[in-house]
Amino acid sequence: MREFKLEELCKNELPLVIQKLHGPSHQFAHRHNAVELVYIEHGSGWCAVNGIVHPMLTGDLYVIPVGATHEYCCEKNFSYINLLFNESIFREDELELFRSFAGQTADKMPDKYTFGPDLQKKIISRIDELQTELCSPLPLHLQRGRILFIELLIFIFRNTVHAPGICASHAQRQLGRVLSYITDHLDSKLSLQHLSEISGYQPDYFGRLFRKEIGVGISEYICSRRIERACYELETAKKSIDEIAQETGFFDTSYFIKIFKRNCGLTPAQYRRKHGTPEKTE
Repeated sequence: MREFKLEELCKNELPLVIQKLHGPSHQFAHRHNAVELVYIEHGSGWCAVNGIVHPMLTGDLYVIPVGATHEYCCEKNFSYINLLFNESIFREDELELFRSFAGQTADKMPDKYTFGPDLQKKIISRIDELQTELCSPLPLHLQRGRILFIELLIFIFRNTVHAPGICASHAQRQLGRVLSYITDHLDSKLSLQHLSEISGYQPDYFGRLFRKEIGVGISEYICSRRIERACYELETAKKSIDEIAQETGFFDTSYFIKIFKRNCGLTPAQYRRKHGTPEKTE
């Protein structure tokens, strides 16, 4: 199994690495010799830590312990940020903060923090400022970068709901399987009956479980994922509106246009003109 070493990834003497990554991707099982923060900027997917699958949703931040085996799978419009660091970036009077994020050992479940919508832009702004400073040619940029990183951790600690030691329940493992299946089959009909069969639960119970764990109903979740995928296709591909409707599971183009406008405030064509690639013509 591959092990990524912090000292090989660092581009300067500060023991801190920031990576902005985008889907679709599947990072196969690997380890780090550093603490890893995984912040979900946009979209959904799943991560497996020591073989246990956990759903990853916008606004989630996972703390992966040093040495834990983990892998990720995410959809096309998924984006996330990795921050890797070790104890040496902290001063002696800051070690309690380090232990707040790195108290777990490799064989334990990861910690998870959740950002509400009002805070998601703020954390991205702080990470962007930190990344810019680390690459700055200005004097003392690493010293300021270290300070910004400490401030970022304090911001996380103060402003998120903490779920320590995520429960590795059977229900969560099954939910992770369902989320992964939905991501891979957005172009198919996804019924409650079929998804409940994948989960191993009765439909009524699975519907309640899904809403409890994800915060929205299954139909709403699937629609959101399909709209996100459609946005990605409109931004990056030259496919026709009809093709995108079919590939995102909206088998009637007029219905797709209606739902898209309800969610995005623009028709697909208007969204494409504003953000994306012109539609292909025959």
